[in-house]
Amino acid sequence: MQLTGLAAKGARWTTVSAAFAAMIQVLRLVVLARLLSPNDFGLMAMAMIVIDTCQAYIDLGISAAIIHRQDATKKQLSSLYWLNVFAGWAMFALVWLCVPLIVMLFKEQRVLPLLHVITLVLLIAPLGQQFECLLQKELKFDTLAKQEIVSSILGFVTAVVLAVRGFGVWALVFSVLTTVSVKALLLVGVGLMRFRPSLHFETSDLKGFLSFGLFQMGERVINFFSERLDQLLIGSMLGANALGYYTFAFNLTAQPITRINPIITRVAFPVFSKVQNDLDRLRRGYLRVLSFLTTINAPLLVGLGAVAPVAIPMIFGTKWVGSILLVQLLSTVSLIRSTCNPIGSLQLARGRADLGFHWNLFLLIASVPTIYIGGRVAQATGVASALLLLQVVLVVPVYFFLVKPLIGECGRAYAAAILKPTAAALAMGGILLLLQSTHGGLAPALELVFLVTSGIGIYFLLVRVIDRTMLYEFRTVLLGTAG
Repeated sequence: MQLTGLAAKGARWTTVSAAFAAMIQVLRLVVLARLLSPNDFGLMAMAMIVIDTCQAYIDLGISAAIIHRQDATKKQLSSLYWLNVFAGWAMFALVWLCVPLIVMLFKEQRVLPLLHVITLVLLIAPLGQQFECLLQKELKFDTLAKQEIVSSILGFVTAVVLAVRGFGVWALVFSVLTTVSVKALLLVGVGLMRFRPSLHFETSDLKGFLSFGLFQMGERVINFFSERLDQLLIGSMLGANALGYYTFAFNLTAQPITRINPIITRVAFPVFSKVQNDLDRLRRGYLRVLSFLTTINAPLLVGLGAVAPVAIPMIFGTKWVGSILLVQLLSTVSLIRSTCNPIGSLQLARGRADLGFHWNLFLLIASVPTIYIGGRVAQATGVASALLLLQVVLVVPVYFFLVKPLIGECGRAYAAAILKPTAAALAMGGILLLLQSTHGGLAPALELVFLVTSGIGIYFLLVRVIDRTMLYEFRTVLLGTAG
């Protein structure tokens, strides 16, 4: 019960942080979509593909290994800290050397100066990375939440001020640098007081951590390429403008995975790690997390797809109308991905990063021809359609190859956790589409308010009809009233 209480407290603080970050991100997207062009977003997407790939390598999977291992010594932590810092320096140098090749890949000279500046992230972020991991391990999510709120606000202000002053894509670049720098500074300030590393580095200290971490790093890198392969191919095949529309739709529909899921999965990993040998408790915890997240994500993503024709031109401007179909397709892709997301916490808690590595390697191999063919047939829309088809085909194999080996037979409960809220959300989406085609005459703003409020009411009623225990589970996860 003490662990449940700590987990619930961590979830509440992470909820505050994630809700604030989501609000800032949506506000940022709304404001910048009106101030900047699809080309600006496309160029930034090209630069961020490179930076995000490098950050996946810098960690070397060590953060997950530290949380999984309950017996790390101060000397080991010091060696691991400096290893992260050295990896950041090495990656910074490598990107600078490879910039001409990256420019050739995207066939876009304008991305060159962006990369030269934004690679500073690779020097800054590793300074606070281990401190963030240790605070997470100790379930100090209140501290992490406050740091993320401050860094998000300053990054947002930087982006808006520079965009208004006509800096174009550079507003996005300096926004990222500001956010990363402030967060690293705050982490270092707290970390040096609680987990001060010494000037100690021994390769023998890395034993055990790297063997676990390398699988995790490999999985993370492959997973990243699987999820960003669509943007990589669109950028190289179709150019910055097409990538701008696609990235806009991707960023909008990825909000649940990047903002909502971490509220629970970030807390679930250290909690699952502490009960990793209690299979029954682990199974109950995982299914509760899955049901909780799907109950939230399904109506948000289905609802987003349903109201996109009204919401996008009204909120973001008519220049983004070309992204409406992409938003509708990618919202369904994100919904399926969001149901797979909690598996990562389960794998790491059980020390089975190898499962995720092999699965994501298979997914990457399957994605390359699927996305390429989709792009050749119907450009960006074809890419999104191909991704959706692939995600649907892999729904059942995910259970048999990833879930069942970790927590045992639970097929019926696993399916119920996903299908019940999804069925309610799909029914709600169908009703919203019907309402759009029949009511007519309302101003766009009133129409959007009508659709959103109707969707909330319809989903709530459908959930009560399908399974009232879903609402009970929602309450117990938030309040930590059950073990």
